[in-house]
Amino acid sequence: MRAIFLGSIGTIADTSALQLKSFNLAFEKHGLGWVWSAPEYTEMLKIAGGTKRIQRYAVQRGEEVDVKAIHHTKTYIFQDLLATKPVYIRSGIEEVIDLARERGLKLALVTTTSCGNVHEILSATCINRDQFDVVITNEMVKHEKPEPDAYNLALKKLGLLPKEVIAIEDNLDGLKAAMSAELKCLAFPGSMQSEATFTDRSSVTHDIFRSVFNIVNERLAA
Repeated sequence: MRAIFLGSIGTIADTSALQLKSFNLAFEKHGLGWVWSAPEYTEMLKIAGGTKRIQRYAVQRGEEVDVKAIHHTKTYIFQDLLATKPVYIRSGIEEVIDLARERGLKLALVTTTSCGNVHEILSATCINRDQFDVVITNEMVKHEKPEPDAYNLALKKLGLLPKEVIAIEDNLDGLKAAMSAELKCLAFPGSMQSEATFTDRSSVTHDIFRSVFNIVNERLAA
């Protein structure tokens, strides 16, 4: 056991409500009559990637929109909200970060969101970027999750084998990406992530520190 990979900004802070608000404000700014409800957004979160959600919704409505422009506006709004609204680190994650440092484990943040979003979420939760040995963002990989590119790049940069790592993800596409990279992965769903999305319920945990602590001890003892 040599590393812990946090797989998305959603593993650090539960930002789904802010994300939803950002989408709806972006739709308003672009003159669209779209308003996503919380139940709709929960269903949409089964698919990672904001542009994918916008595109799919537009197709369902038979509308043509500038997906990239809308998503750019949404990202700007989201980052502004992160800078002005209270955002709290998820329960157990601070302890996981401390555990990595105490046990001499590498720590990586392996996302396919933007560098800007990563900066804002770390700033909002008062986590120093230097605590991570590697940070992967969407600008660094060709394919976003559920493809394993981000995880493979993190493994390469740290010189690690998949069996030496445990990953933590909050969404199904992230879990698929980790599994495709042959990593053991814990699913740590947020408040708007449906637990039913994760067909392998044995991977789901709501006590992330205890789950990681047990796995680290088991592997280090082996």
